Amino acid sequence: MELELCKETYSCYEALPPLVETREQSTETIVPDYCPDIARIVEGSGCLFVRSREIADGRVSVSGSLRVTLLYIADGSGGLKSFSYTLPIEETLDGRLREGCTEASVSGCVSALEVRALNPRKIMTRAAVELTVTPYCAAQLTACGDVTQRAENGIETLCETQEVSIIKALRSKDFVFSDDLVLSSSKEPAAELLRESASVRTTECRLIGGKIILKGVVCVEVLYLSESGTICSAAAELPFSQIVEGIEDADENTSAEAMLCLTGAELRIGGESGDARTISAKLFLHAFVVLRQSLCLRCITDLYSTSCELSAQMQTLELCGGVETVTQEQNVREQIETGVEVSAVLCAEVHFGSVSLVQEESTANVRCTAILRVLYLDEGGAPLMVERRTEVAVRIAVPEGCTAAVRCVTACEVSAAATAGGIEVRFPALFTLECTSRCRCACLCALKAEPQQESGGRQPTLVLRAMGAQERLWDLAKAYRTTVAEILTANELSAEADAPGGEMLLIPCRR
Repeated sequence: MELELCKETYSCYEALPPLVETREQSTETIVPDYCPDIARIVEGSGCLFVRSREIADGRVSVSGSLRVTLLYIADGSGGLKSFSYTLPIEETLDGRLREGCTEASVSGCVSALEVRALNPRKIMTRAAVELTVTPYCAAQLTACGDVTQRAENGIETLCETQEVSIIKALRSKDFVFSDDLVLSSSKEPAAELLRESASVRTTECRLIGGKIILKGVVCVEVLYLSESGTICSAAAELPFSQIVEGIEDADENTSAEAMLCLTGAELRIGGESGDARTISAKLFLHAFVVLRQSLCLRCITDLYSTSCELSAQMQTLELCGGVETVTQEQNVREQIETGVEVSAVLCAEVHFGSVSLVQEESTANVRCTAILRVLYLDEGGAPLMVERRTEVAVRIAVPEGCTAAVRCVTACEVSAAATAGGIEVRFPALFTLECTSRCRCACLCALKAEPQQESGGRQPTLVLRAMGAQERLWDLAKAYRTTVAEILTANELSAEADAPGGEMLLIPCRR
Protein backbone atom coordinates (compact mmCIF):
# COMPACT_ATOMS: atom_id res chain seq x y z
CA MET A 1 0.00 0.00 0.00
CA GLU A 2 1.39 3.38 -1.02
CA LEU A 3 1.33 5.81 1.89
CA GLU A 4 0.66 9.49 1.52
CA LEU A 5 3.52 11.80 2.45
CA CYS A 6 3.30 15.34 3.76
CA LYS A 7 5.57 17.29 1.44
CA GLU A 8 6.50 20.94 1.16
CA THR A 9 7.48 22.25 -2.27
CA TYR A 10 9.28 25.54 -2.88
CA SER A 11 9.61 27.09 -6.33
CA CYS A 12 13.07 28.58 -6.72
CA TYR A 13 16.01 29.10 -9.08
CA GLU A 14 19.35 27.37 -9.29
CA ALA A 15 22.46 29.37 -10.16
CA LEU A 16 24.58 27.36 -12.60
CA PRO A 17 28.38 27.69 -12.91
CA PRO A 18 29.39 30.85 -14.81
CA LEU A 19 30.28 30.55 -18.49
CA VAL A 20 33.28 32.63 -19.53
CA GLU A 21 33.83 33.48 -23.19
CA THR A 22 36.56 35.68 -24.67
CA ARG A 23 35.80 37.35 -27.97
CA GLU A 24 38.70 38.71 -30.01
CA GLN A 25 38.28 40.84 -33.09
CA SER A 26 40.32 43.07 -35.38
CA THR A 27 38.99 45.87 -37.50
CA GLU A 28 40.26 48.71 -39.65
CA THR A 29 38.77 52.18 -39.20
CA ILE A 30 39.06 55.26 -41.38
CA VAL A 31 39.72 58.55 -39.58
CA PRO A 32 36.61 60.76 -39.93
CA ASP A 33 36.78 63.60 -42.45
CA TYR A 34 36.40 66.25 -39.75
CA CYS A 35 39.56 65.03 -37.98
CA PRO A 36 43.13 65.95 -38.99
CA ASP A 37 45.70 63.31 -39.98
CA ILE A 38 47.40 61.18 -37.34
CA ALA A 39 51.04 61.96 -36.57
CA ARG A 40 51.35 59.83 -33.40
CA ILE A 41 48.89 57.75 -31.39
CA VAL A 42 48.95 58.54 -27.69
CA GLU A 43 46.35 56.13 -26.37
CA GLY A 44 43.39 53.96 -27.29
CA SER A 45 40.89 53.26 -24.50
CA GLY A 46 37.67 51.28 -24.50
CA CYS A 47 34.38 51.29 -22.62
CA LEU A 48 32.19 48.18 -22.81
CA PHE A 49 28.39 48.34 -22.94
CA VAL A 50 26.36 45.14 -22.62
CA ARG A 51 22.91 46.00 -23.92
CA SER A 52 20.91 42.77 -24.13
CA ARG A 53 20.87 39.05 -23.46
CA GLU A 54 18.42 36.54 -24.93
CA ILE A 55 17.94 32.91 -23.92
CA ALA A 56 16.31 30.38 -26.22
CA ASP A 57 16.78 26.72 -27.19
CA GLY A 58 19.75 26.10 -24.92
CA ARG A 59 21.73 29.13 -26.06
CA VAL A 60 22.29 32.63 -24.76
CA SER A 61 22.97 35.51 -27.12
CA VAL A 62 24.70 38.63 -25.81
CA SER A 63 24.88 41.90 -27.69
CA GLY A 64 26.56 45.18 -26.92
CA SER A 65 29.32 47.43 -28.11
CA LEU A 66 32.86 48.50 -27.34
CA ARG A 67 33.29 52.24 -27.65
CA VAL A 68 36.91 53.03 -28.41
CA THR A 69 38.34 56.54 -27.98
CA LEU A 70 41.58 57.35 -29.77
CA LEU A 71 43.85 60.10 -28.47
CA TYR A 72 46.47 61.22 -30.97
CA ILE A 73 48.79 64.03 -31.94
CA ALA A 74 47.54 65.71 -35.09
CA ASP A 75 49.84 66.07 -38.07
CA GLY A 76 51.10 69.59 -38.64
CA SER A 77 49.63 71.43 -35.65
CA GLY A 78 50.91 68.95 -33.07
CA GLY A 79 47.80 69.44 -30.96
CA LEU A 80 46.04 66.64 -29.04
CA LYS A 81 42.94 65.38 -30.82
CA SER A 82 40.50 62.54 -30.32
CA PHE A 83 37.63 60.69 -31.91
CA SER A 84 35.48 57.75 -30.93
CA TYR A 85 34.20 54.76 -32.86
CA THR A 86 32.19 51.68 -31.97
CA LEU A 87 32.88 47.97 -32.36
CA PRO A 88 29.76 45.79 -32.19
CA ILE A 89 29.83 42.86 -29.75
CA GLU A 90 27.72 39.84 -30.67
CA GLU A 91 28.35 36.53 -28.90
CA THR A 92 26.28 33.34 -28.78
CA LEU A 93 26.97 30.54 -26.34
CA ASP A 94 25.32 27.70 -28.21
CA GLY A 95 24.18 24.47 -26.56
CA ARG A 96 25.82 25.27 -23.23
CA LEU A 97 22.71 25.96 -21.17
CA ARG A 98 20.72 23.37 -19.27
CA GLU A 99 17.09 22.91 -20.23
CA GLY A 100 14.90 25.17 -18.13
CA CYS A 101 17.30 28.14 -18.03
CA THR A 102 15.21 31.28 -18.29
CA GLU A 103 17.42 34.05 -16.91
CA ALA A 104 21.08 35.05 -16.94
CA SER A 105 23.26 37.81 -15.59
CA VAL A 106 26.02 39.12 -17.85
CA SER A 107 29.15 41.05 -17.02
CA GLY A 108 32.14 41.88 -19.14
CA CYS A 109 35.53 43.55 -19.28
CA VAL A 110 38.05 44.61 -21.89
CA SER A 111 40.98 42.26 -21.34
CA ALA A 112 43.15 43.67 -24.14
CA LEU A 113 43.06 46.64 -26.51
CA GLU A 114 45.64 47.69 -29.08
CA VAL A 115 45.30 50.54 -31.58
CA ARG A 116 47.96 51.36 -34.17
CA ALA A 117 48.12 53.59 -37.23
CA LEU A 118 48.33 51.94 -40.65
CA ASN A 119 48.67 55.36 -42.27
CA PRO A 120 47.67 58.93 -41.30
CA ARG A 121 44.00 58.20 -42.22
CA LYS A 122 43.56 54.56 -41.18
CA ILE A 123 43.94 52.65 -37.90
CA MET A 124 43.92 48.99 -36.90
CA THR A 125 42.16 47.98 -33.67
CA ARG A 126 42.63 44.65 -31.92
CA ALA A 127 40.35 44.04 -28.93
CA ALA A 128 39.62 41.16 -26.60
CA VAL A 129 36.41 41.27 -24.58
CA GLU A 130 35.75 38.77 -21.78
CA LEU A 131 32.09 38.01 -21.12
CA THR A 132 30.87 36.15 -18.03
CA VAL A 133 27.37 34.68 -18.20
CA THR A 134 25.74 33.22 -15.08
CA PRO A 135 22.64 31.20 -16.08
CA TYR A 136 19.71 30.61 -13.72
CA CYS A 137 17.48 27.56 -14.07
CA ALA A 138 13.93 27.27 -12.71
CA ALA A 139 13.81 24.55 -10.06
CA GLN A 140 11.75 23.08 -7.25
CA LEU A 141 12.85 22.02 -3.79
CA THR A 142 10.63 19.31 -2.27
CA ALA A 143 11.04 17.85 1.21
CA CYS A 144 8.96 15.32 3.15
CA GLY A 145 8.42 16.17 6.80
CA ASP A 146 5.73 13.66 7.87
CA VAL A 147 3.64 10.60 6.89
CA THR A 148 -0.13 11.01 6.83
CA GLN A 149 -1.01 7.50 8.13
CA ARG A 150 1.85 7.39 10.60
CA ALA A 151 -0.09 6.50 13.77
CA GLU A 152 -2.27 3.73 12.31
CA ASN A 153 0.78 2.05 10.78
CA GLY A 154 2.97 2.34 13.88
CA ILE A 155 5.54 4.43 12.02
CA GLU A 156 8.35 6.13 13.89
CA THR A 157 10.22 8.90 12.04
CA LEU A 158 13.57 10.57 12.56
CA CYS A 159 13.55 14.15 11.29
CA GLU A 160 16.28 16.69 10.75
CA THR A 161 15.83 20.42 10.29
CA GLN A 162 18.17 22.15 7.86
CA GLU A 163 18.73 25.89 7.61
CA VAL A 164 18.81 26.48 3.86
CA SER A 165 18.89 29.40 1.46
CA ILE A 166 17.01 29.39 -1.85
CA ILE A 167 16.91 31.84 -4.71
CA LYS A 168 13.31 32.92 -4.38
CA ALA A 169 13.09 35.30 -7.34
CA LEU A 170 15.07 37.19 -9.98
CA ARG A 171 14.42 40.77 -10.99
CA SER A 172 15.93 42.98 -13.68
CA LYS A 173 15.43 46.59 -14.63
CA ASP A 174 16.84 49.02 -17.19
CA PHE A 175 16.98 52.64 -16.08
CA VAL A 176 18.56 55.98 -16.94
CA PHE A 177 20.53 58.12 -14.51
CA SER A 178 21.50 61.75 -15.14
CA ASP A 179 23.71 64.05 -13.10
CA ASP A 180 26.34 66.73 -13.51
CA LEU A 181 30.07 66.66 -12.89
CA VAL A 182 30.87 70.21 -11.73
CA LEU A 183 34.46 71.32 -12.14
CA SER A 184 36.04 72.80 -9.04
CA SER A 185 37.16 76.42 -8.97
CA SER A 186 40.77 75.24 -9.29
CA LYS A 187 39.99 73.64 -12.66
CA GLU A 188 39.85 75.56 -15.92
CA PRO A 189 36.51 75.57 -17.79
CA ALA A 190 36.13 72.86 -20.45
CA ALA A 191 36.10 73.65 -24.15
CA GLU A 192 36.38 70.17 -25.71
CA LEU A 193 36.02 66.65 -24.30
CA LEU A 194 38.89 64.41 -25.35
CA ARG A 195 38.06 61.22 -23.49
CA GLU A 196 35.55 60.00 -20.92
CA SER A 197 35.15 56.80 -18.96
CA ALA A 198 32.50 55.53 -16.58
CA SER A 199 32.09 52.57 -14.25
CA VAL A 200 29.41 51.59 -11.79
CA ARG A 201 29.26 49.74 -8.48
CA THR A 202 26.59 48.83 -5.94
CA THR A 203 26.77 50.35 -2.46
CA GLU A 204 23.50 49.08 -0.97
CA CYS A 205 20.69 46.69 -1.86
CA ARG A 206 17.93 45.99 0.65
CA LEU A 207 14.26 45.14 0.87
CA ILE A 208 11.65 47.45 2.35
CA GLY A 209 8.26 45.84 2.19
CA GLY A 210 7.82 44.49 -1.30
CA LYS A 211 10.31 46.94 -2.85
CA ILE A 212 14.05 46.66 -3.48
CA ILE A 213 15.97 49.83 -2.66
CA LEU A 214 19.07 49.87 -4.82
CA LYS A 215 21.85 52.40 -4.31
CA GLY A 216 25.10 52.75 -6.18
CA VAL A 217 27.81 55.05 -7.47
CA VAL A 218 28.79 55.92 -11.03
CA CYS A 219 32.48 56.85 -11.27
CA VAL A 220 33.02 59.32 -14.11
CA GLU A 221 36.42 60.52 -15.33
CA VAL A 222 37.00 62.99 -18.17
CA LEU A 223 39.99 64.37 -20.02
CA TYR A 224 39.38 67.69 -21.72
CA LEU A 225 40.92 70.70 -23.39
CA SER A 226 40.36 73.94 -21.49
CA GLU A 227 39.45 77.22 -23.12
CA SER A 228 43.15 78.14 -23.01
CA GLY A 229 44.15 74.88 -24.73
CA THR A 230 45.51 73.19 -21.59
CA ILE A 231 44.96 69.45 -21.14
CA CYS A 232 43.00 68.88 -17.91
CA SER A 233 41.28 66.00 -16.15
CA ALA A 234 38.45 65.69 -13.66
CA ALA A 235 36.70 62.86 -11.88
CA ALA A 236 33.66 62.44 -9.64
CA GLU A 237 31.55 59.79 -7.96
CA LEU A 238 27.88 60.36 -8.72
CA PRO A 239 25.52 58.57 -6.31
CA PHE A 240 22.14 57.26 -7.45
CA SER A 241 19.22 55.29 -6.09
CA GLN A 242 16.56 53.20 -7.78
CA ILE A 243 13.45 51.25 -6.76
CA VAL A 244 13.01 47.74 -8.19
CA GLU A 245 9.91 45.62 -7.75
CA GLY A 246 10.50 42.87 -5.18
CA ILE A 247 8.16 40.11 -3.97
CA GLU A 248 4.99 40.44 -1.94
CA ASP A 249 5.84 37.80 0.68
CA ALA A 250 9.28 39.22 1.50
CA ASP A 251 10.11 38.99 5.21
CA GLU A 252 13.09 39.41 7.51
CA ASN A 253 14.51 36.16 6.11
CA THR A 254 14.64 37.56 2.56
CA SER A 255 17.71 39.39 1.26
CA ALA A 256 18.69 40.94 -2.06
CA GLU A 257 21.95 41.37 -3.95
CA ALA A 258 22.37 43.37 -7.15
CA MET A 259 24.71 43.32 -10.11
CA LEU A 260 24.97 46.45 -12.24
CA CYS A 261 26.34 47.01 -15.72
CA LEU A 262 26.49 49.96 -18.08
CA THR A 263 24.46 49.74 -21.26
CA GLY A 264 25.35 53.22 -22.53
CA ALA A 265 26.82 56.61 -21.60
CA GLU A 266 26.55 60.15 -22.94
CA LEU A 267 28.69 63.04 -21.66
CA ARG A 268 28.76 66.61 -22.91
CA ILE A 269 29.95 70.02 -21.79
CA GLY A 270 27.50 72.56 -20.48
CA GLY A 271 24.31 70.57 -20.12
CA GLU A 272 21.12 72.64 -20.17
CA SER A 273 22.78 75.64 -18.53
CA GLY A 274 25.62 75.87 -21.05
CA ASP A 275 28.10 76.39 -18.21
CA ALA A 276 31.60 75.36 -19.29
CA ARG A 277 32.31 74.23 -15.72
CA THR A 278 29.54 71.63 -15.91
CA ILE A 279 29.81 68.29 -17.66
CA SER A 280 26.44 66.61 -18.06
CA ALA A 281 26.41 62.82 -17.70
CA LYS A 282 23.59 60.57 -18.85
CA LEU A 283 24.13 56.92 -17.98
CA PHE A 284 22.10 53.92 -19.09
CA LEU A 285 22.22 51.02 -16.63
CA HIS A 286 20.92 47.49 -16.18
CA ALA A 287 20.29 46.04 -12.73
CA PHE A 288 20.03 42.28 -12.12
CA VAL A 289 18.80 41.44 -8.63
CA VAL A 290 18.86 38.03 -6.91
CA LEU A 291 16.38 37.59 -4.05
CA ARG A 292 17.33 34.91 -1.51
CA GLN A 293 15.13 33.49 1.20
CA SER A 294 16.29 31.59 4.30
CA LEU A 295 14.00 28.83 5.53
CA CYS A 296 13.96 25.81 7.83
CA LEU A 297 13.55 22.58 5.88
CA ARG A 298 12.18 19.58 7.77
CA CYS A 299 13.20 16.21 6.29
CA ILE A 300 12.47 12.59 7.32
CA THR A 301 15.92 11.04 7.21
CA ASP A 302 15.06 7.62 8.70
CA LEU A 303 11.96 5.65 9.72
CA TYR A 304 10.63 2.22 10.69
CA SER A 305 7.37 0.64 11.79
CA THR A 306 6.54 -1.35 14.91
CA SER A 307 3.66 -3.11 13.16
CA CYS A 308 4.30 -3.10 9.39
CA GLU A 309 6.97 -3.88 6.86
CA LEU A 310 8.07 -0.65 5.20
CA SER A 311 9.64 -0.12 1.82
CA ALA A 312 11.11 3.39 1.74
CA GLN A 313 12.63 5.30 -1.15
CA MET A 314 15.10 8.03 -0.20
CA GLN A 315 16.54 10.89 -2.20
CA THR A 316 19.61 13.01 -1.57
CA LEU A 317 18.94 16.74 -1.50
CA GLU A 318 21.73 19.10 -2.50
CA LEU A 319 21.10 22.13 -0.30
CA CYS A 320 22.56 25.63 -0.10
CA GLY A 321 23.06 26.40 3.56
CA GLY A 322 23.65 30.11 2.99
CA VAL A 323 25.58 32.70 1.04
CA GLU A 324 27.95 35.15 2.70
CA THR A 325 29.81 38.02 1.09
CA VAL A 326 33.43 38.47 2.19
CA THR A 327 35.49 41.50 1.20
CA GLN A 328 39.15 42.30 1.72
CA GLU A 329 41.21 45.26 0.67
CA GLN A 330 44.78 44.97 -0.60
CA ASN A 331 46.89 48.10 -0.97
CA VAL A 332 48.94 48.12 -4.17
CA ARG A 333 51.93 50.33 -4.93
CA GLU A 334 53.64 50.16 -8.31
CA GLN A 335 56.57 52.16 -9.62
CA ILE A 336 56.42 52.64 -13.39
CA GLU A 337 59.55 53.76 -15.23
CA THR A 338 58.88 56.15 -18.10
CA GLY A 339 62.43 56.83 -19.35
CA VAL A 340 61.63 60.57 -19.51
CA GLU A 341 61.00 63.30 -16.97
CA VAL A 342 57.33 63.61 -16.05
CA SER A 343 56.09 67.16 -15.69
CA ALA A 344 52.47 66.29 -14.88
CA VAL A 345 50.22 63.27 -14.49
CA LEU A 346 46.93 63.82 -16.31
CA CYS A 347 44.99 60.72 -15.26
CA ALA A 348 45.48 57.12 -14.14
CA GLU A 349 43.16 54.14 -14.32
CA VAL A 350 43.26 50.50 -13.28
CA HIS A 351 41.43 47.58 -14.88
CA PHE A 352 41.50 43.97 -13.79
CA GLY A 353 41.92 41.09 -16.18
CA SER A 354 41.69 37.37 -15.50
CA VAL A 355 41.16 36.28 -11.90
CA SER A 356 42.06 32.89 -10.43
CA LEU A 357 41.09 31.40 -7.07
CA VAL A 358 42.58 28.39 -5.31
CA GLN A 359 40.86 27.38 -2.08
CA GLU A 360 42.67 25.57 0.70
CA GLU A 361 40.26 24.63 3.49
CA SER A 362 39.37 27.96 5.13
CA THR A 363 41.59 30.17 2.95
CA ALA A 364 41.17 31.42 -0.60
CA ASN A 365 44.27 32.41 -2.56
CA VAL A 366 43.20 34.93 -5.18
CA ARG A 367 45.38 36.22 -8.01
CA CYS A 368 44.52 38.70 -10.72
CA THR A 369 46.17 40.84 -13.33
CA ALA A 370 45.94 44.59 -12.79
CA ILE A 371 46.33 46.69 -15.92
CA LEU A 372 47.63 50.17 -15.06
CA ARG A 373 47.36 52.98 -17.61
CA VAL A 374 48.72 56.45 -16.94
CA LEU A 375 48.46 59.47 -19.22
CA TYR A 376 51.09 62.12 -18.52
CA LEU A 377 53.05 65.05 -19.95
CA ASP A 378 56.79 64.92 -20.46
CA GLU A 379 59.11 67.82 -19.68
CA GLY A 380 58.31 69.36 -23.05
CA GLY A 381 54.56 69.18 -22.49
CA ALA A 382 53.98 66.34 -24.94
CA PRO A 383 51.25 63.88 -23.90
CA LEU A 384 52.38 60.26 -23.46
CA MET A 385 50.82 57.08 -22.17
CA VAL A 386 52.44 54.24 -20.24
CA GLU A 387 50.88 50.87 -19.48
CA ARG A 388 51.98 48.27 -16.94
CA ARG A 389 50.58 44.87 -16.02
CA THR A 390 51.17 43.61 -12.51
CA GLU A 391 49.99 40.63 -10.51
CA VAL A 392 47.98 41.25 -7.35
CA ALA A 393 47.69 38.38 -4.88
CA VAL A 394 45.76 38.15 -1.62
CA ARG A 395 44.83 35.48 0.94
CA ILE A 396 41.26 35.76 2.20
CA ALA A 397 39.74 33.86 5.12
CA VAL A 398 36.67 31.87 4.06
CA PRO A 399 33.96 30.78 6.52
CA GLU A 400 34.28 27.14 7.51
CA GLY A 401 32.54 24.71 5.17
CA CYS A 402 32.04 27.29 2.42
CA THR A 403 33.07 27.29 -1.22
CA ALA A 404 34.33 30.65 -2.44
CA ALA A 405 33.95 32.31 -5.82
CA VAL A 406 35.16 35.74 -6.93
CA ARG A 407 32.30 38.15 -7.47
CA CYS A 408 34.35 41.20 -8.44
CA VAL A 409 37.64 43.04 -8.01
CA THR A 410 37.57 46.83 -8.04
CA ALA A 411 40.13 49.61 -7.63
CA CYS A 412 39.20 52.59 -5.49
CA GLU A 413 40.84 56.02 -5.30
CA VAL A 414 43.62 55.50 -7.83
CA SER A 415 46.39 58.03 -7.28
CA ALA A 416 49.47 58.66 -9.40
CA ALA A 417 52.37 61.02 -8.81
CA ALA A 418 55.53 61.86 -10.73
CA THR A 419 58.78 60.55 -9.26
CA ALA A 420 62.39 60.60 -10.40
CA GLY A 421 62.37 58.80 -13.74
CA GLY A 422 58.82 57.58 -13.55
CA ILE A 423 55.39 57.52 -11.96
CA GLU A 424 54.25 55.95 -8.70
CA VAL A 425 50.73 54.50 -8.76
CA ARG A 426 48.85 53.62 -5.58
CA PHE A 427 45.41 52.12 -5.20
CA PRO A 428 43.47 49.80 -2.88
CA ALA A 429 42.20 46.67 -4.65
CA LEU A 430 38.91 45.53 -3.14
CA PHE A 431 38.27 41.80 -3.53
CA THR A 432 34.69 40.59 -3.07
CA LEU A 433 34.05 36.86 -2.65
CA GLU A 434 30.76 35.00 -2.58
CA CYS A 435 31.06 32.17 -0.04
CA THR A 436 28.45 29.44 -0.31
CA SER A 437 27.93 26.65 2.21
CA ARG A 438 26.45 23.44 0.83
CA CYS A 439 25.27 20.23 2.44
CA ARG A 440 23.63 16.96 1.50
CA CYS A 441 20.59 15.61 3.27
CA ALA A 442 18.84 12.24 2.83
CA CYS A 443 15.08 12.70 2.67
CA LEU A 444 12.11 10.33 2.25
CA CYS A 445 10.39 10.63 -1.14
CA ALA A 446 8.15 7.52 -1.37
CA LEU A 447 6.86 4.91 1.10
CA LYS A 448 4.97 1.62 0.96
CA ALA A 449 3.62 -0.42 3.90
CA GLU A 450 2.80 -4.13 3.92
CA PRO A 451 1.46 -6.37 6.73
CA GLN A 452 4.20 -7.72 8.97
CA GLN A 453 5.13 -11.33 8.35
CA GLU A 454 4.63 -13.69 11.28
CA SER A 455 7.94 -14.91 12.65
CA GLY A 456 8.26 -18.50 13.84
CA GLY A 457 9.35 -19.43 17.39
CA ARG A 458 9.18 -17.54 20.58
CA GLN A 459 10.54 -13.99 20.69
CA PRO A 460 11.72 -12.26 23.89
CA THR A 461 9.60 -9.40 25.15
CA LEU A 462 12.47 -7.75 27.02
CA VAL A 463 16.22 -7.68 26.44
CA LEU A 464 19.19 -6.15 28.19
CA ARG A 465 21.38 -4.05 25.93
CA ALA A 466 24.05 -1.40 26.41
CA MET A 467 24.04 1.64 24.15
CA GLY A 468 27.27 1.91 22.16
CA ALA A 469 29.42 5.02 21.97
CA GLN A 470 28.10 5.94 18.52
CA GLU A 471 24.52 4.80 19.10
CA ARG A 472 21.36 6.68 19.95
CA LEU A 473 18.20 5.45 21.61
CA TRP A 474 16.69 5.77 18.14
CA ASP A 475 19.07 3.08 16.85
CA LEU A 476 18.11 0.69 19.68
CA ALA A 477 14.40 1.34 19.23
CA LYS A 478 14.62 0.68 15.48
CA ALA A 479 16.65 -2.52 15.96
CA TYR A 480 14.09 -4.01 18.37
CA ARG A 481 10.95 -2.52 16.74
CA THR A 482 9.99 -0.53 19.78
CA THR A 483 9.91 3.22 20.46
CA VAL A 484 12.19 5.65 22.24
CA ALA A 485 9.30 6.54 24.58
CA GLU A 486 8.88 2.91 25.64
CA ILE A 487 12.62 2.54 26.33
CA LEU A 488 12.55 5.70 28.48
CA THR A 489 9.53 4.42 30.39
CA ALA A 490 11.03 0.95 30.97
CA ASN A 491 14.20 2.53 32.40
CA GLU A 492 12.42 5.30 34.35
CA LEU A 493 14.18 8.00 32.36
CA SER A 494 12.63 11.37 31.59
CA ALA A 495 14.69 12.28 28.50
CA GLU A 496 17.11 10.70 26.04
CA ALA A 497 19.92 12.81 27.47
CA ASP A 498 19.55 10.91 30.75
CA ALA A 499 20.36 7.54 29.16
CA PRO A 500 23.62 6.26 30.70
CA GLY A 501 26.31 5.47 28.16
CA GLY A 502 27.83 1.99 28.41
CA GLU A 503 25.29 0.72 31.00
CA MET A 504 22.64 -1.92 30.44
CA LEU A 505 19.18 -0.78 29.44
CA LEU A 506 15.88 -2.61 29.50
CA ILE A 507 14.53 -2.67 25.97
CA PRO A 508 10.93 -3.80 25.35
CA CYS A 509 10.61 -5.87 22.18
CA ARG A 510 7.64 -6.42 19.87
CA ARG A 511 6.59 -10.00 19.25
